[in-house]
Amino acid sequence: MELDKQEILRYLGAGHCSETLEAMITRAQKEIATAARPRHAYRLVSLEIQGAVVILEGTVIKSWNLAQHLAGCVQAFLFACTLGPGVDQLIKRYTIIEMPLVPVLQAVSTAYIEAYADQAQQEMEEYAQGKSLYLRPRYSPGYGDFSLSCQRLLFAALEITKKLGVSLTDDFLMVPYKSITSVVGLSPDPSRCHIHHCMDCFAKNCPFRKETYT
Repeated sequence: MELDKQEILRYLGAGHCSETLEAMITRAQKEIATAARPRHAYRLVSLEIQGAVVILEGTVIKSWNLAQHLAGCVQAFLFACTLGPGVDQLIKRYTIIEMPLVPVLQAVSTAYIEAYADQAQQEMEEYAQGKSLYLRPRYSPGYGDFSLSCQRLLFAALEITKKLGVSLTDDFLMVPYKSITSVVGLSPDPSRCHIHHCMDCFAKNCPFRKETYT
């Protein structure tokens, strides 16, 4: 999978790429590609929005941010993907044998799972096109006031542990760590429907936030 080097540098917080960093990124990409076993799952669900309340397949979620993000949508997909346990094991091993490579591995693996999620989302895009609908960007538990506890809804609806081998901690964090869950709205209006990271995130002070989009 071809990764966007600028995305990797953004996750690293690096303004430019030296020869040394270039070599580390190339090496990390090979290591991650070998260790990763990406998998995904998704499910189409009914959607209703009532003020600051979102109802997904009959389950009530109180989140103004999610309601704003999904405004105008008529259905939604629940989506999950993971790179598998091998990536976690790889990063853990390098914390012992070569710590300087760890942040590069972290950045590359983050770029990898985002790119994989974009690729997997194309399957949902095909469904949407058949219905003259458009996909909103992914919106994950933990964004804005969309509570992390809503992970339980996605895990149950998608059978994530059974199908993807991802578990949920008591704090609603996922293991393997390089995993994503999200809600993807389907709207008849294409104006806010683009696959871009951070598109509608309300975390203004996030160091990874993009201020402009193309």
